Amino acid sequence: MKERKIIFILGLLIFIFFNNPILASQLKRSYLILNLTDLNDLPKANRWLFKYHAQDTININGPILAGYSTYRALPIPEGGEKYGAYNWRMTEHYWREDPFSMEDELNQGTAMSEVWVEGYNEMIGNPIASTKRADWGVQDNKNAHPAAFVFVNRKIDDDFKGYGLTSDDGPFYRFVVALKYPTGVKEDEGEKWFYNNFIPEIIKQKDLLRCFSYKSIEPKTSPFVRIVEFWYKDSKTWKKNWIEETPNVKKPTWAKSNDIFPYLTPYKDIVSIFLEEHAERDFLRDGTEYHFTN
Repeated sequence: MKERKIIFILGLLIFIFFNNPILASQLKRSYLILNLTDLNDLPKANRWLFKYHAQDTININGPILAGYSTYRALPIPEGGEKYGAYNWRMTEHYWREDPFSMEDELNQGTAMSEVWVEGYNEMIGNPIASTKRADWGVQDNKNAHPAAFVFVNRKIDDDFKGYGLTSDDGPFYRFVVALKYPTGVKEDEGEKWFYNNFIPEIIKQKDLLRCFSYKSIEPKTSPFVRIVEFWYKDSKTWKKNWIEETPNVKKPTWAKSNDIFPYLTPYKDIVSIFLEEHAERDFLRDGTEYHFTN
């Protein structure tokens, strides 16, 4: 009888926790890594972001946004394409709750909808008729690389190297990577290679200043299973450690068609972007005013 009471109380506490939005909610971070299919669209893309989209995002999602910043991609260093380097920007959000349902990613349950620039899907690498935030469906254009939209916990899941650095230790050249494992490879099998072979070899690099990672969580808007950040002092140091001296990471048994490090297909299994530490615009702190030449 006593055991039944304990089980009942535990069940009641679990029910209350998961049905109370204040108790159950946990701040999430999202990485939105974006590429332009054609850099000719850069002025149009930036204009849409700063003139319309940022303001729309705050108007629509303001009550659930705790942070909202965007970083312009640095020039892709020689060899960056080997790691699926993206050319436009990374936008980060901090969410108090999920912004949309997976059944209808464009409907955020608010009175107003967003303004979309003409040709948005083609511009950022989505299939033309897609209604997804990031659509990784098959398409013909080899230059079209959809957004890597990855939700993670606010706090770092795996802190591999460099804990304790401060802003005085910079500047930092951020190599931000979203990765998954090839089709047919079980995630736990890929993760064993990541933890036992990949990371131990990378953190041996003397030039690597900081390395940490997050596991992807719901909502899953792209196929990637984790985000990893590697920080260096500049692009030449990155090139030395990833191109000139390719990391001596053991090839996984599941790498059938990719015999060369990183054993992952660029723009499919691995996507990356090169960033500064400083955001181009922190929209919640700096505002969304759009100024133009006179």
